[in-house]
Amino acid sequence: MKKKSFSDILSDISEAGAAQMRRKVPEWTDVPGMEFPSHLSTEQCSSSATAEYKAALVRRICPECGLLADLTGGLGVDCFFFSRVCGHVLYNEMDRELAAAVERNFSRLGVSNVSFSNVEVTPESLPGLVADGPDVIFLDPARRSGTGRKVFLLEDCSPDLPALRDGLLAAAPDVLAKLSPMADISMVCRHLGETVREVHVVGSGGECKELLVWMQRGWSDGYTIVAEGLRFTAQEEGAAQPRLLPGRPAPAGVLFEPSATLLKAGCFNLLCDRLGLSKFGRFTHLYYSVSPDDSLKAYGKLFSIKEILPFDGRSIKALGKSLPRCSVTARNLPVSSDALAKRMGVTPGGDAHVFAFTADYSGTPSERLMAVTERI
Repeated sequence: MKKKSFSDILSDISEAGAAQMRRKVPEWTDVPGMEFPSHLSTEQCSSSATAEYKAALVRRICPECGLLADLTGGLGVDCFFFSRVCGHVLYNEMDRELAAAVERNFSRLGVSNVSFSNVEVTPESLPGLVADGPDVIFLDPARRSGTGRKVFLLEDCSPDLPALRDGLLAAAPDVLAKLSPMADISMVCRHLGETVREVHVVGSGGECKELLVWMQRGWSDGYTIVAEGLRFTAQEEGAAQPRLLPGRPAPAGVLFEPSATLLKAGCFNLLCDRLGLSKFGRFTHLYYSVSPDDSLKAYGKLFSIKEILPFDGRSIKALGKSLPRCSVTARNLPVSSDALAKRMGVTPGGDAHVFAFTADYSGTPSERLMAVTERI
């Protein structure tokens, strides 16, 4: 095989980046000459769906936003969508080559209300960077160290959001920060202080993609969590009681599995009241409904229950034989989903989905069950 030249390698990177961007931002697909200078920038950029969510949130925060400052512009996807809802957008990116590529891309896209800057964001540089007084500041701290190692603490990200917080809120009344979907919501809010007004858990394609933290100057009334359109406080969830079934349900009805965003948001017991559901177990985040309700599909997945069996060796063996191809989910059990599928001897596929879980009841002792279902 012929050894690739450096230019060939660069071409491969560009082609791989373009393919990834076609999936993430189809609006850019047919624009000739678009540049994607690094794999990391395409990997870490927002998709159209999550960028549109952020733009809609900015429109709600500041309906007549004259100037938004995007301090960590990256590949410019968020900035592109911000430019549709704001009078003007400042794009700042610390990587000079990436910033230059984005400026050329925006020219190709016909975006004319964005100005460009290439400044490292620090507490010292911030006043000059936002001297024009933006209505909203947005930033997405990089979650990798200078050596490329992933970091998780807010203060280890770049730029350092906690160190910048006071300066950001002095410069703009509203600050929106994108954080890792792995971040602990309560820990983040303790770290950033009482100016946190809302935390949005944003999903796309069935996955939890990011946390958006809205900080507002002068705010001190606690924070609201928003996921899948549901709004609640940690205190409301903490005070909510699960609606448990009186005993094992008949092999009929519907099993509801909440979306990854609701699970990340910590909305568990509240779902009983908000969505009219019963919970299979106090610590088993699967729910039961007597009949299908298509409105629930906005919040997760629905499955029709075909059979309910005890979780034991006999049932595991029997299901493995009768359903050689099926999906398997284990919840609140001392076994993982993959380990249970291996024990059953099944491979992914087919129409059936087997849920194994611990069920708690209001009137009888708890038990371990297996529910054979099909997706609605």
